[in-house]
Amino acid sequence: MKNIVIALNPSKDTEGKILSLVIEKITNIFKTSKITVLNSYEINKYKFDDDLDLLIVLGGDGTLLGIARDINGKYDVPILGINIGNLGFLSSIEIQDLGEALNKIKNGQYNIQNRILLECKSDDEDENISSKALNDVVIARGTLSRMAKFEVYIDKKLYYSFKGDGLIVSTPTGSTAYSFSAGGPFVYPDVEVITLTPICPHTRGMQPIVLKSSSEILIKAENYNGEIYLTFDGQEARKIKDNSSIIVKKAKDVAKILLFDNYDYFNVLRKKILDN
Repeated sequence: MKNIVIALNPSKDTEGKILSLVIEKITNIFKTSKITVLNSYEINKYKFDDDLDLLIVLGGDGTLLGIARDINGKYDVPILGINIGNLGFLSSIEIQDLGEALNKIKNGQYNIQNRILLECKSDDEDENISSKALNDVVIARGTLSRMAKFEVYIDKKLYYSFKGDGLIVSTPTGSTAYSFSAGGPFVYPDVEVITLTPICPHTRGMQPIVLKSSSEILIKAENYNGEIYLTFDGQEARKIKDNSSIIVKKAKDVAKILLFDNYDYFNVLRKKILDN
């Protein structure tokens, strides 16, 4: 490990005590490694001159999601998520397990799991929308708007037209997030599929569906001059035009998540989601 970057969410470690501990442990195990520390909110502004061997994310799920979007397509680097936030479902380890984790990395006792991302753009060139998501892309009505109408096309074929609050297009990684809350299925994180989950559909016929990852989803949204928003990973929101057409499909790049040989997805699922 020649070049290690630490992306810290400063709001989770205001006094820098956790950061100091992490640097100390890395230095003890990887004595000759170059360590670069960056604010997680500003990593997209930074240009790395050298190849990166490891990106350590200190924060919670939101921090990791933001980092995955910011570096995607720019740097081919595995991400080690260390939870110092609340839920930490996406994180590889908890902070107390750092020493053991670094030794496992040194000894090659880990795997890199490729997670698909979604890319989204508008069918209308004037909208100028282009972004990616590790969890989900959500198209929904505004808070004070009435129900919107959505037409959903899969590979240019009409799936269904319904009225409701919105639609969630989710990756397997995001299947435990908003999609789950709206009634969508859990999907094992490295399975290459895309799920569509309606939000409060007024039509009972509109049900969640699991699609192959190569599917292209086109969503036409009409809110009768009301507000419609497009949201990426619950973090970036864009107000879009009424009657907009949004295209969502699998991105060419993937997020590389570093996991250890003893990683047990179902144990994490029970502890972080099902038993809470």
